[in-house]
Amino acid sequence: MNLPIQTFTGATVLENVLVWLAAAAFLVGAIVNASGHPKIRAGFVQLGFPFWWCWVTSALELVAALLLITAGTRYIGVGLGACIMLAAIASVVRIRNYRELPPPMLFLLLLILAGLSGLA
Repeated sequence: MNLPIQTFTGATVLENVLVWLAAAAFLVGAIVNASGHPKIRAGFVQLGFPFWWCWVTSALELVAALLLITAGTRYIGVGLGACIMLAAIASVVRIRNYRELPPPMLFLLLLILAGLSGLA
């Protein structure tokens, strides 16, 4: 089947796994945020964002996931995803709720690894 958009295929298995894992993480994040569950909205309000910001974040995470797996746009996806995760980390640190740091730190680590995998 010929898709109108070529998906990313890396030079190594590790590169493929890292990029697809990062994209999957952002896709799951997008789905969770798009659900708009009251706990999700309350979490955004606690971080100082309006309740509807979960849907903006969801859209950005979905775009990042798509950019990561589309040939030729991986680094744009890495950049967008890194901006999203750095904003999340800064928001968590600002309110001193350090228990919430591991998920965005893990997403950022995945992005860094996915971005660096193509340079080796």
